[in-house]
Amino acid sequence: MLTMSIIGGLIWSQIISHFGASILLHRHYCHNQFKVPPWFETMGLAMLMVAVIRSPIGWIASHRMHHTHSDTDKDPHAPQHVGYWKVLFTIWTIPRIPSKYAKDLYQNKKLVFCHKHWFKIVACVWVVSYLISPYFFIGFALIPFIFAKVGFGLLNTVAHANGALNVPWLNFFIAGEGYHKNHHDNWKRVRLHKYDTGGWIAERLFK
Repeated sequence: MLTMSIIGGLIWSQIISHFGASILLHRHYCHNQFKVPPWFETMGLAMLMVAVIRSPIGWIASHRMHHTHSDTDKDPHAPQHVGYWKVLFTIWTIPRIPSKYAKDLYQNKKLVFCHKHWFKIVACVWVVSYLISPYFFIGFALIPFIFAKVGFGLLNTVAHANGALNVPWLNFFIAGEGYHKNHHDNWKRVRLHKYDTGGWIAERLFK
């Protein structure tokens, strides 16, 4: 049972990474690269609540600020300034972010709902999944949580060890976005590389 939970959790983590984190949270919300239908937005947000990727509004706004001030002391998660281990384990504190980075986000009722209630939603998901079965909890909630933590932690440290870098092996965790220098060079570009699986899916679904 444990083996099946781990295998299922890794597959589920890849689904969340591609559709929730990469396509919806990053490419759509952060950079407005394309539009998504309401059903996809709802599905993606539900996935993000499972993976406990903080408040979506806080994440999006801090990421936009990161692009504006990348690798400087104003970058909210620059390892050189915030601290390598804090960024690696994603325990850095979201700073007070100027309203210009989030102004449009508060017009989205779904995002505002998740922003206000994300901790309660996550707590309910974890408790209910554990009550269903500890093995279900491991595969459905715990492994995606660890997967997201590891992925974003590595992206913001290894891929920013000396400016933005392309680190292809990170694609396993972050749906093709290991080509991070390509992203910083042109953040409007949907597909970052021929092996960018998240970009490949996004282009076929929404471009």
